[in-house]
Amino acid sequence: MFKTLLTTAMLTTLALPAWAGPGHDHSEHGHSEPEIVITPITPTQLKVGEENEVVLFIQDKQAKPLDVSQFEVVHTKPVHLLIIDPELNDYHHEHPTQTSTGQYAFNFIPQTACSYRIWADVQLKGSQQHYIPVDLKGAAECKEPIDKTVNLESSSQGYDFKLELEGDPKAGEAVMVTMSISKNGEALKILEPVMGAYAHMVGFYEDYQSIAHIHPMGAEPAEDTERGGPTLQFHIEPEHAGYLKLFAQVQIDGKQVFAPFGIIVN
Repeated sequence: MFKTLLTTAMLTTLALPAWAGPGHDHSEHGHSEPEIVITPITPTQLKVGEENEVVLFIQDKQAKPLDVSQFEVVHTKPVHLLIIDPELNDYHHEHPTQTSTGQYAFNFIPQTACSYRIWADVQLKGSQQHYIPVDLKGAAECKEPIDKTVNLESSSQGYDFKLELEGDPKAGEAVMVTMSISKNGEALKILEPVMGAYAHMVGFYEDYQSIAHIHPMGAEPAEDTERGGPTLQFHIEPEHAGYLKLFAQVQIDGKQVFAPFGIIVN
């Protein structure tokens, strides 16, 4: 089953509908009352180029700490953290580990001195999926304009990625996107399962308030030994006009590979 998730997070919790079957996009334009509150405990300021341990305190709206067993496991993990700097250049996808009830720790190495924003992808059992934004303070206030270069081809770690769009992206309209992956001109058919799919694609809008999370169409791998590629299709329905920075994530030979793209939504 493929799943597409598009949401806007205006520093509040945004509820999304429960997953439906293949071929369905899931969009939410309104805001629901937060049922989960996330607060960073440490560090007080990120250190650029160094491994930072970050601890998040996760509680419900009654201020009761939430245990990991209370979350649905979605794409093999109970909590996904989608992390980006305000210039939309340094993307991280992390999964925290519960250290005690309500406390979740993870490590990452920021490549800029900027503050970073986390979108925590969580779903309580029997409830809806939410993206909850959390800000981590950096050493510098980064206010440089976003580089809005349109880029449908990207190279990362020796692999070449290319996007083909079946039409111009327009706000509120669906467009099919095909991603192909090659190395030295040869198509790759060795994509390994990563979090229950052959790829993940996360997009950040230029307003730094909105996010898109898309999984490829088609059957998902049932076994770790299955392989995908060289092409994957994504069904994208952008919520907003403007620049959208996309990051594709795949796994090859046990290593995570991230490829950045940029498109303009009309």
